[in-house]
Amino acid sequence: MVRLSQSNHSFVVFTLFALLISSCNAINHLRGHIEEHQNKHLYSSHSKGNPITAVIIGFLCVFGAFAMLWYNERRQAITEYRLEQAKKQCTSVNSAEVNPNTNHQLIHTNGESKTQDLVVDAAFGLSMKDCIKLVRTVEMYQWVRKSREENKRTVYYYVQEWSSTFHSDCGDGHYNDKSKWIVEQETQVNLNVRIGAYLISKSLAEQTNANESIPMAMNNAQAVSNFYGYSKGFQNFEANGQYIYFQQNRGTVTMNDLRVSFDAARTGPTTIVSQQYNDTFTPFVIHDKFEQTLARDENLEDMQLSCATCCCFCCKLCRALEKPLTQIDWIFESIMTQNQVFKKKAEENACITLAQRIGGYVLMGIGFCLIFSPISWLVSLIPFLGNFLASITGFVFFLVSFIISIPFSILTIAFAWLFYHPKYGIALIALSGLIGAGIYFYIKSQS
Repeated sequence: MVRLSQSNHSFVVFTLFALLISSCNAINHLRGHIEEHQNKHLYSSHSKGNPITAVIIGFLCVFGAFAMLWYNERRQAITEYRLEQAKKQCTSVNSAEVNPNTNHQLIHTNGESKTQDLVVDAAFGLSMKDCIKLVRTVEMYQWVRKSREENKRTVYYYVQEWSSTFHSDCGDGHYNDKSKWIVEQETQVNLNVRIGAYLISKSLAEQTNANESIPMAMNNAQAVSNFYGYSKGFQNFEANGQYIYFQQNRGTVTMNDLRVSFDAARTGPTTIVSQQYNDTFTPFVIHDKFEQTLARDENLEDMQLSCATCCCFCCKLCRALEKPLTQIDWIFESIMTQNQVFKKKAEENACITLAQRIGGYVLMGIGFCLIFSPISWLVSLIPFLGNFLASITGFVFFLVSFIISIPFSILTIAFAWLFYHPKYGIALIALSGLIGAGIYFYIKSQS
């Protein structure tokens, strides 16, 4: 009897887990119906769970995962190589004086950035010293449509909140007035900022982080009142913390009110890696052995992917998102050595690569889950026990999908490495084969 209990222990735990999933689904389904009746501003779009649609989406997910993993490895290998070569070419120079010997070369320099010019926003009474970039952000208090998934249905609902994007897709009596958006978002860049003897280029200044919030005062509110007057029904302009409020009713927030805030990037410790162009900088465009092969591969792929199918679209999208390093024009708001800069960029490349590998693996697992989903759908049609058995089979295929995605993901990475990391590609293919064989023989032994 003890042996029987021990052998069935895992089955009992698995059954209880499936029961828990079924009960949770039932509770969520009931709760969704209750909320739909209690909230008049909610409405839902029910999904019947068409298995054919799920299979099609599943195949697209798997194909997209293959493309994502492949182009990710290409980007990683080329970027890694180019970072290594750029580090060898880069020359560290003293920012106190312009070195004519390094003109048109990739250089590294650091020091304190300074400027004598002011960044001015007259409409809001702002005149900023020691400022590289000033960002004006405008938000409107408006209806915003949101959604959530509940038990095979999408529930839409509306909330009132501040948003920097105008939402025109609100229906069911939720109207936002575009005419009251009388202030535009704006970014001003100081074009006379220097690091020692070098003038910081516009492309570098635009990369700085505007992370300092500028507090608003009474004089700013008065400047806004003088500039905008009482146009579009705004009766009051109030400074509160970091915001200037455009109010239709004094002392209260009304639909379609505006609020404006400012953030600044200040001068200070700065490190630049870019191409020297006399006493300023210009992006360093990379020319190497991969330039021609990338152009050739992309032309060939464009010919092969000239169709308008979803698979071709997935490949083109992944290729666009996985562009390797093509130019160097970097600015950092701290003092860094040349080695520290390239180490930081190499670590960023490694983190992006790892995240994309995990993302590709998860996408492939989801794709296989959707491909197997018609089996669970068929099981759910069984009277009385259908939902319970569908939960069990769904969980089983969930595990199977993510298990078989492991060798497929490794194999995709391995084939990419044959092109871009030939030394390791063959070894990785052998490893994926061993893992796949191990999974196969394990499943076979259990069955």
